[in-house]
Amino acid sequence: MASAIRGRIVQHPATGPGLGARPRGSVVLPRQRRTLPVVKTAAPAGGLVPDGGVPSGVSFEGYDKSAAERYLREQNPYPRALASVDEGDGGALYTGKRAVVVGAGPAGSTAAMFLARQGFQVEVYERRPEPKNDAVDTGRAYIIILIPRGQAALKELGVKLPEDEHFRTLGTVSHNAKGKTRVSKEEGNVTFSRSGLAQWLIDTARRRYPGRITYNFNVTAEEIDFKAKKIRFGTTGGIMSPARHVSYDLLVGTDGVASQVRGALAGYWGREGQPYNVDVDDSGREYKVYMGLKGDIEPPEFEGKTGASLHLYTSDDPFTSFTAHSNPDGTYSGTFSLQTGGFKDLHQPADYEALMRAKFKGVPEDWVPAAAQQLAAAPASPAGKRVRVSRMWGPGCVLLGDAAHAVTPVFGQGANSALESCLVLNKALTEAKGDVDAVPQRFNELRLEDAHSLYELDRKAYSFFRRKGPFDPDFLQLLAHVILGTILSKIVPFIYGSRPALLRLGSGIPYSQITAAVARDAKLAAVLLLALVAFVAAKVFKLI
Repeated sequence: MASAIRGRIVQHPATGPGLGARPRGSVVLPRQRRTLPVVKTAAPAGGLVPDGGVPSGVSFEGYDKSAAERYLREQNPYPRALASVDEGDGGALYTGKRAVVVGAGPAGSTAAMFLARQGFQVEVYERRPEPKNDAVDTGRAYIIILIPRGQAALKELGVKLPEDEHFRTLGTVSHNAKGKTRVSKEEGNVTFSRSGLAQWLIDTARRRYPGRITYNFNVTAEEIDFKAKKIRFGTTGGIMSPARHVSYDLLVGTDGVASQVRGALAGYWGREGQPYNVDVDDSGREYKVYMGLKGDIEPPEFEGKTGASLHLYTSDDPFTSFTAHSNPDGTYSGTFSLQTGGFKDLHQPADYEALMRAKFKGVPEDWVPAAAQQLAAAPASPAGKRVRVSRMWGPGCVLLGDAAHAVTPVFGQGANSALESCLVLNKALTEAKGDVDAVPQRFNELRLEDAHSLYELDRKAYSFFRRKGPFDPDFLQLLAHVILGTILSKIVPFIYGSRPALLRLGSGIPYSQITAAVARDAKLAAVLLLALVAFVAAKVFKLI
């Protein structure tokens, strides 16, 4: 049975080669091969190497092995987990139940902690190595800023944010195509590398719930039987070992944009004769990373302060941008983004140098050749996708994070919305009052509308990249909301609020309320515009 996914049809077979007939409700997943990573960068990979040598599944081909081994043995660069042990009160609703979480990213570990707090014995499975044992840590060139929306889940768990000032967010410095800068200060936010956040939450989960949360790395889901509540895992990285069959009471899929669990759910619902739609849209941008550049680029507002800053260099082309974020070691890493397909015309470092000089103002002169050298050798990656599913649940199963509602980086909501979904899962667990079979549908009822609203907000935001101006209804809606909302917030703040809802994305206001506010203000702006036109027309006719 096939499930519809925008732009392609994905088959979810009921049988697999050599597997024979499968019971109804069982879905065999395509095998995923993992290519051994190659260490070619000085990006911190973190963690101490076991006494037996470098971590399994790591190749140092193309890089000085002794240097790489020394590097992996350096001090762990990830923030230290501060959470104390949660002993529990012994009266948890789901004591004796087993939960399986597929995916050990930020959403996976946060969901695991909520499940453990509710009494579940939790097993987390991840197809990649643990971040601190993965020699290729390109995550340091792609940052995640935890805002109040995402922090709320950790606050509910009683988890303290890192105390090291290096992780405190100072703010964003925007450099436009004319060389002018604008500083936006931020307070209360925390900046992580992508892998740094994942590792910190793994360490926090282990420390807070020892014995109740276990992690399994380098394993991938191969088959899921939703009716029998069983899942089969196999190892990745080319290491031969028997498959592992695991039973569960609740399955949580947090395995990213290319979710295996979501694919299995689509196959299940298709076989049951139920529609299941998955929309996967590309951002239309791709990026390359550079790392380890040094320079003095901080504005006077940040001088003498310890913390993380983000510099955004824009150009006359909305798809072309250059970012630089500060690292705890005093260096800068970042991304160079172009419209999808733009990198195919760049071959040599000189090509990158020429484009950077033509497009950006304010990038340090000595950075240009250094970054160009790295960019020419780096692979291009898509700059995010947005995902929308018609259901976030199946029998004994829920989808969280990018598996259910991935978004592009345009609003910085990806990881924050994922952690918020974990908080919603906790609410569904509480409201189900120990009935584990009632949890998936309740979670779907609580979260689906907001997930779809987030998708729409992200989609509308790309009207600024399309730059069709007054001919783009999405652009007009957002513009009307921001302009009219700003005016109303000044005139009647006790009715309208302090700012337009879209500008309060980080506060935790439900996404569905934001989309409703955008639609409302767009309609009000249209009414006011028509009234103005009618008034002017009446004046003209009187003069005639």
